[in-house]
Amino acid sequence: MTASAPADILFVPEVAEYLRRSVDSIRWLINTKQLKAAKLGGRVVVRRIDLEKFINDAFADAS
Repeated sequence: MTASAPADILFVPEVAEYLRRSVDSIRWLINTKQLKAAKLGGRVVVRRIDLEKFINDAFADAS
């Protein structure tokens, strides 16, 4: 995790590393509104709670 980011805010590369996906695939998820994100200070960020919801929803759909 980047030292300058709060623990509940993740940058796109951090989300990509966490999900073991490429940065481009995370940007695609954001652009298609599958993963909620916002722009802060010119950088795209994802709240940890939104990432957890994305993961939980994927498991709920798989059941």
